[in-house]
Amino acid sequence: MKKLIWLISALFMAACMQTLPAVKVAEESMVQDCERIAMLSETTDPGRVLDNYRPAEHQDEILQRAANLGATHIVWVYDYRIGSAGVAYRCKN
Repeated sequence: MKKLIWLISALFMAACMQTLPAVKVAEESMVQDCERIAMLSETTDPGRVLDNYRPAEHQDEILQRAANLGATHIVWVYDYRIGSAGVAYRCKN
């Protein structure tokens, strides 16, 4: 019975884990020959208390959106507590 409970717990935890898309963080010089897809930004709700801010919070959302657009690389423009922005690129290599 204990093994069954452990197995169910492990399956539940595995199902709840978030996987980040395979978009690589790059610098401008690395994406010179790539196709620019979009400038993506994400902001925090203005009424939200920022005491529990997690540094990668906005980056996760932008990486997911970039992956949905078919991007392979992203160049971060800025990352502040109030929001983040990056340029998504599609590279052939």
